[in-house]
Amino acid sequence: MCFMAIPAARLAAYLALAADLLCINSTLACADVNATLSVDLGKPTTNIPMNFFGLMTEEINHAYDGGLYAELIQNRSFQDPSRNTSGMPVHWSTIGSGTVTIDRSNPVNSALPVSLRLDLSGDKLGVANDGYWGIPVHPDTTYTATFFAKADGGFAGPVTASLQSEDGATSFASAGTPQIANGWHKYALNLKTDHSAPATASAKFVLSASGSGRIWFSLVSLFPPTYQQAPNGLRPDLMQLMSELKPKFIRLPGGNYAEGSRFADRFNWKQMIGPSDTRPGHMGCWGYRSSDGFGLPEYLLWCKQLGAEPVLAVFAGYVLNGDHFKAGSQEMALYTQEALEEIEYISGPATSKWGKRRAEDGFSEPFPLHYVEIGNEDWFDRSGSYDGRFTQMARAIRERYPRLKIIATAPVSSFKPDMYDDHFYRGARQLVQMATMYDKPSGPAAALTFNGGGWNGRQPDGIKTFVGEWAAQEGRPTPNLNSALGDAAFVMGLERNSDAVLMECYAPLLVNVSPAIPDKGYPKAMQWNTNLIGYDALHSFGSASYYAQVMLAQNKGDAVLQAHLDGMAATSAGADARTLFATATLSKSDKAVLVKIVNFGDSAADIEIRLNGPAHIEPNGTAIVLTGEPDWVNTVDEPLKVAPRQEPIANAAASFHRTFSPHSFTILRLTAR
Repeated sequence: MCFMAIPAARLAAYLALAADLLCINSTLACADVNATLSVDLGKPTTNIPMNFFGLMTEEINHAYDGGLYAELIQNRSFQDPSRNTSGMPVHWSTIGSGTVTIDRSNPVNSALPVSLRLDLSGDKLGVANDGYWGIPVHPDTTYTATFFAKADGGFAGPVTASLQSEDGATSFASAGTPQIANGWHKYALNLKTDHSAPATASAKFVLSASGSGRIWFSLVSLFPPTYQQAPNGLRPDLMQLMSELKPKFIRLPGGNYAEGSRFADRFNWKQMIGPSDTRPGHMGCWGYRSSDGFGLPEYLLWCKQLGAEPVLAVFAGYVLNGDHFKAGSQEMALYTQEALEEIEYISGPATSKWGKRRAEDGFSEPFPLHYVEIGNEDWFDRSGSYDGRFTQMARAIRERYPRLKIIATAPVSSFKPDMYDDHFYRGARQLVQMATMYDKPSGPAAALTFNGGGWNGRQPDGIKTFVGEWAAQEGRPTPNLNSALGDAAFVMGLERNSDAVLMECYAPLLVNVSPAIPDKGYPKAMQWNTNLIGYDALHSFGSASYYAQVMLAQNKGDAVLQAHLDGMAATSAGADARTLFATATLSKSDKAVLVKIVNFGDSAADIEIRLNGPAHIEPNGTAIVLTGEPDWVNTVDEPLKVAPRQEPIANAAASFHRTFSPHSFTILRLTAR
């Protein structure tokens, strides 16, 4: 993912030109009075792909650790980088009397090289973890704590695990182990809060003991209930929000996370399978370390639980600091082989070498896999090596898996890709203007150019497009309503051109909105300004753009209907033009006509809707409306400030009028018999 800066002068000129362009397009109208939308019900055109809507995110904004991955302990293996001068691992503190030190001798295994050693002095001694900007506590909830521990020096007692208030004055839940053994053993405890426990994130997790001797801890974990009760699973409220988007694919591992800043930090999938205690973790590319608890099996769990297919991005020999290996090198041969094995892990039978490993990780059945993307945003590689790297990997994949569709992330010439992955991070008004970018040209096609992450139109020669990252960049930490309107128009344009654009997914999907805590030395959780779904330790919410996309995903339809919008330009000099964008689709199963209209302007628009064709229009329908002030954003405190409402339609007919609010996105759901 990358936001390409546009020089201010060019941007100003571009935005000024965009308003004029909007007014002359056949499906855009600038009007001061009214407009007419004509929809041809008798001639469905493009069939909309079933897998059109999908999801994408990467380890950014604490999207996995501290987000989707339900683990509550931050720095559970004591390996996160820190400027802490206390000698304690970051996010850990000492409670009671005695000494706590980092120990690198006699580790559990090579993936867990660090442990915490507690030297007890006769009184109570413990260590506390403050989680991801707090440990969330809910009433009537059972938490599962696991950790490795060993003891010597005469310690013969149990270890107590507890959930406590930040000041330690209140214990919300606790449980004790049997006597700790001399060698490393894994212990598991259930901690249940009672009905009177508060809902709070002002809590910490504590491991403590009393007496004398020594105790060591490694890989300390705490899980709340997970989505569908899956072990090592996912956060339920975030999964519920995502399920409303009806995703049919998930692009994984997504974005810069596929590459890493250095070769040592690439998405090395073989180190991200198997039990959590065998995964060493690695440094991410957004300023914090990844535990790799959310690894390739958890990606597949995400897909399975949402009923989505994986779209696999394979590492292609380039990392973000610019280092790369050329085609034909031993390293590229290794990465090509790893890609083939990764494909087998996901889609091979359980009798194959890597399919067996997937089955051991809990998935006996192979996953459907139709698309493989080679690299991520390789247009950043200024060396020109991508064409060769892509070609080497694409040929090997095509030979082994001839039915797979292969996606390129930058221009190539030596091997024809099935698809290109276009990325666009733009202003809201720019995205409205770009809604027509993939339209079929009425005359000779303009020359295709590649700039700032994507091509500027349809591909020739049967090559399709995957818009794998896009978003209007207004509103933080989640989009404002203005962005939502730009996003809606852009997706409507992609949907209308889904004969050429087969799939799309917004990015980034997730953001932990927790602020910095200076007195504890904690930075803010967010790295990217505009993101679809926000949350902290205790709450979650969908953004304005989230609700726009829920509306689209739940009202997609099967086929595009021809729609033509006529309007009049503003009559008074200097008046703000009212910008409209409209499309229509047909849902064949329930005979629903779905009319979709964005009013991007400052005043209401009266539109005559003409539904032309042999069908009879039932008078009763439903309008789904998203509207408000352009700068409104949803927050933890106001999660539904911008949310859709449903309104009954009682006067639908072959021709009827409706007024569309300023700054609104509306879907009319009508029935044609």
